[in-house]
Amino acid sequence: MRIPTGTIPVTLFLTLPLALWLSATSPTLSMNFIGSTLGVIGFAAFTLALLLAVRLPVQEKIFGSLGQSYRAHQLIGTGALIALLLHPLFLVWPIAQFSPKDAALFLLPVGDIIKTLGVLGLILMAFCIVCTYYIRLPYHIWKKVHRYLALAFLLGALHGIFISGGIQSVPALRILFVLFLGLGVLAIVYRVLFHKLFVHRTPYVVTNVRVVNEKFVDVTLTPKNQGFDLRPGQFAYVTYMSNGVKAEEHPFTIAGSSADGSIRFVAKKLGDFTNTLQNIVIGDEAMVEGPYGSFTYNAGGKTQCWIAGGIGITPFLAFAESLPSEYSATLFYAISDETENAVADDIARMRAQKPNLNVVLWKSKEQGFLTAEAALRHLDPKNTDIFLCGPQGMVAAIRTQLLALKVPHHRIHQEKFSLLP
Repeated sequence: MRIPTGTIPVTLFLTLPLALWLSATSPTLSMNFIGSTLGVIGFAAFTLALLLAVRLPVQEKIFGSLGQSYRAHQLIGTGALIALLLHPLFLVWPIAQFSPKDAALFLLPVGDIIKTLGVLGLILMAFCIVCTYYIRLPYHIWKKVHRYLALAFLLGALHGIFISGGIQSVPALRILFVLFLGLGVLAIVYRVLFHKLFVHRTPYVVTNVRVVNEKFVDVTLTPKNQGFDLRPGQFAYVTYMSNGVKAEEHPFTIAGSSADGSIRFVAKKLGDFTNTLQNIVIGDEAMVEGPYGSFTYNAGGKTQCWIAGGIGITPFLAFAESLPSEYSATLFYAISDETENAVADDIARMRAQKPNLNVVLWKSKEQGFLTAEAALRHLDPKNTDIFLCGPQGMVAAIRTQLLALKVPHHRIHQEKFSLLP
């Protein structure tokens, strides 16, 4: 089984505080010991999840892509919540055996100030994670709610460092927790206050806007000075300065580029923000941060199969634009019907100009859902690199089918764009 990229540094980060705790205590199966251990693990995981939300270039090197890094952020953050929710429940169990009233007071934000900080931090953390990952909120509200996790972290850190008992008896662990607090504060300050100062953002101007149909908008941006180098398939965070669009940064895959540095985005109207992209006009300005991502054709061999679903076609437009003649690729573009075809002109151009690229338009209303078996019917599964981009359900289903067909893990490539905040 393939070990996910980034597993080793994540494991080291989480096991160091646990090792310090276990080496300085007498491990037992008592409720108090289990509860304290869950607190140690939970705080370490919360710290790591916070650090993974910073969006630093090193994250792509450690995890292989920014999407993978955010996937780790989400999973570790959820794990931290579970551990921290169980932490007080194990601690309160012995109390509940003798006094339900005292147990209830133990779980409420009353009494001892240090204990109260922990309870408040846990309540706030649970609220933020439920709202940001399990309730569909407008993006600008989602982002504001998610930021309150920083306050939850600070409350939890102060609780963990100063609560009597527990890590007070393990000086090395207390020092490590203080270090975690410092790292967390640096991450919060950087992300909330200084991100725009330290991260390079390139000014662009809108030079073309085309409303493809009622579902898609095609926008071209040209750099005001000098653009940036990019690899086909990468994405960038774009903030439009336009009267008709909110000044919020959103990730978009770069669908193509030109010699003058112009970049192109094709967006589907999926929410409050993307529904307003048609209001952008030529001459509007935009700030672009990036590029990010390692989802690019040269990560694979010379024989490739590209499987796109819906707006997931965008990275493959850039792939096709740059595909060298020594490569051979087959593109399956899965859509429900022709109204979902956002790039009909691009497909026609690919077919005319790229003899080494075979384009298959797969309409699910007529042909049923695309399967891995159908996509690889004329290809060698063990010697073909498969690139996937589309709706989560489709990508997950095809990935499972590919593995069942004995396609090696290292030949399946995908970018988890849906996880990018």
